[in-house]
Amino acid sequence: MKKTAWNFWSVIFLALILVPALTCGLQAQTSQEERLRTGIAYFETGKTAEAKAIFDQLVAENFVNNDLYYYLGSALIKQKNPEAALTYFNKIIQSAPNSPYGYIGRGQYYIAKANYTQAETELNTAIQKDPNCAEAYYHRGLLRGYQKKLDQAIADLQKCLSLKGTHAYAHYQIGLAYYQKGRKDLMITHFQRFLYLAPEAPEAAQVKALLSRI
Repeated sequence: MKKTAWNFWSVIFLALILVPALTCGLQAQTSQEERLRTGIAYFETGKTAEAKAIFDQLVAENFVNNDLYYYLGSALIKQKNPEAALTYFNKIIQSAPNSPYGYIGRGQYYIAKANYTQAETELNTAIQKDPNCAEAYYHRGLLRGYQKKLDQAIADLQKCLSLKGTHAYAHYQIGLAYYQKGRKDLMITHFQRFLYLAPEAPEAAQVKALLSRI
């Protein structure tokens, strides 16, 4: 009887030790995921430096997550460090070859390198992997803009917005394309939407100045 009682209290004692430890582990994981979502929200509204600070901390904590790698790589592209970005994009392809995001990332890399032919190949691959990936159409629209193919750029950006209407920078880029085509009415619509979604983005001042002259 004493042995049975000892085993019972031993189990209770171990539970008191292990349950808080497991709970702390779950909380840490949740905290990392929440911080990642915060970083992504910062990035999508143009706060690249703030976003990258969060992403760097998560990497330092050995948080393994392909969304983290994609957005950190994208932040590095914006900060003119494409070689470092490519490392993260390749990690995605190695671990998830059927995901479009590694190829979208490499498309960004080749756009930064002005290798538009290879960029288009990568982005077309991304769309083949997932025909409903808004981010793939956004970056192909961006590429078409660099190539001065405005109608194709607008078509891709509209496709992006049909899949994700809150994509702030798709509104910004399509506004620029309509400005170049002389469609000020559509430019105003998309620029106003951009300012609503990303009021503190670095491009906001430029957009407000342009709208004030119309």
